[in-house]
Amino acid sequence: MRAYCFTLLISLSFLNISFGLESKISAEARLKIENFHDSEVSTSATSSHFRARFNIELNSNPYKIYFQFQDSRFLGAQKNSPGLSTSNQTPIDFHQIYGEMKGLFKGKNKIRFGRFEMSLGKQRLFGKSGWSNYGRSFEGITNQRNTKKGDILFFHLINSELYPMDDQFDHTINGIYGTTRINPKKGVSKQTIESESLVPKKEPFYLDYYLFSENIVLAPESNIKQRQTIGFRITKKFKRFNLESEFAYQSGKYYSDNIDASLSSINIHVPIDRKLINGISFSKEYLTGDEYQIGVSDGVLGGFAKPFGSGHSFHGYYDNALHKSFLDNTHSGLNEWFIKTDHLLFADINLTIKFHDFKDAINFNRFGNELDFVFSKKLPFGGKIVQGLSIYYPDYGSRLEAGYIMVVIKI
Repeated sequence: MRAYCFTLLISLSFLNISFGLESKISAEARLKIENFHDSEVSTSATSSHFRARFNIELNSNPYKIYFQFQDSRFLGAQKNSPGLSTSNQTPIDFHQIYGEMKGLFKGKNKIRFGRFEMSLGKQRLFGKSGWSNYGRSFEGITNQRNTKKGDILFFHLINSELYPMDDQFDHTINGIYGTTRINPKKGVSKQTIESESLVPKKEPFYLDYYLFSENIVLAPESNIKQRQTIGFRITKKFKRFNLESEFAYQSGKYYSDNIDASLSSINIHVPIDRKLINGISFSKEYLTGDEYQIGVSDGVLGGFAKPFGSGHSFHGYYDNALHKSFLDNTHSGLNEWFIKTDHLLFADINLTIKFHDFKDAINFNRFGNELDFVFSKKLPFGGKIVQGLSIYYPDYGSRLEAGYIMVVIKI
C-alpha cells in the first residue's frame, strides 16, 4: 500500500504541474489515551489510539477529486509489530476517495460518487462517528440540488454488493434529505405617538425533512428485512433561547414481524452572557423500545434503529453496554434527559458539564446516571487538546469511571 501511495503522490504532482490544477493539501494527527473502569471488580486499564489523515484535493472547475488517506491504529497491538523487525500488518487505506461534478443541470447540482463521509442534520441518523478512531464512510452516489427554498440531497448508498447480477440481495440505502429556510413576514410599519417605526421581522426557522429506505440483507441469500424512515427536524432562534427538535418514524418488515418505531427529541439552549457561564441546555431524547425484551411477542418490533448515527453527543461518553448503540429494532429503547452547561475558564479553556439520566423506553426502569466533564482548548493551526472525565452511577452497584485525553494537530 505504501508503494501505491507513493506512486499516487508522484502522479498527482505531475498532473498538477502539467495541467495547472488547483490543489490543496492538509493533514491531521490525533492521539487519544483512554482510561476505563468497566466493572466493580476489574482494575482500570489504559489504552492509546492514534489516527493520522492526509488529504489531497484537486480542483479544475467544475470538477474535483478528493483523496483522504488514513492510518488508524491501537498503539501496541500485536499486528502493528512494534519493536520487531517484521512487517506491519496495519496498512494505510482510503477513508475517503471521491469525484465531484458541479454546475450540471443549469448549475444547480453537485454530484459526488465514490467513498465519502456523510453527516446529516444533528447526526442522529447519519454521522461521521468522529469519536471512533476509524470514523464512518459510505460508498455510493449523492446528488445535491440547490433550490430557492433550500438544498435537497438525493443519495444511493451501497453497503454490500453481494450479487452483481441480482440487486435484491444487496444491502442498499436510498433516500432524500432536504433543508429549507422559512422566513416569517417582513417587518411592518407601526404608528406610534412620536413617529412611525418599523417592527423588525422575526427570526427565520429551519426545517429539515428526510425519507430513506433500507434494503437490509442479513445473509447472502436471505433478503428478508426492509425498513423505511421518515422524519423532520426544526431549529429556531427566539429572543431568550434556541430550539432544536426532531421526530422520525420507522416502518418495515423483518421476517413475519412488522416494524413500528419512532424517535423524538427536543433541545432548548439558553445563551447566558456571564463571566464564567456561556449557556445552559435542557434536552430530552426518546427512542421507542421493543416489548419482546420483557417477554411480549406481539409480532411488532418497536425499537428504533439508528445504526449509522453518532451517539456520543446525546448519550454520554461512558458507553454503557446497556444503551451504547441501537443497531436494529430489537432493543429496549431509551428514555433520556440531560442538562448541559458551557463555561469559559482562564486561558481560553472551555468546560462542558453534562448530567444524564437514562431509563429504558418500555417500563422506564432506570439504567443509571452519568456526569461528564470535558475541558478543551484550541491550538494554533486548527488543532485542539481535549480532556474528559465520565462518572457513571448504575442503578445497582458502585460508580464506574472513564477518562481520556486527546491531542489533535492539523496543518
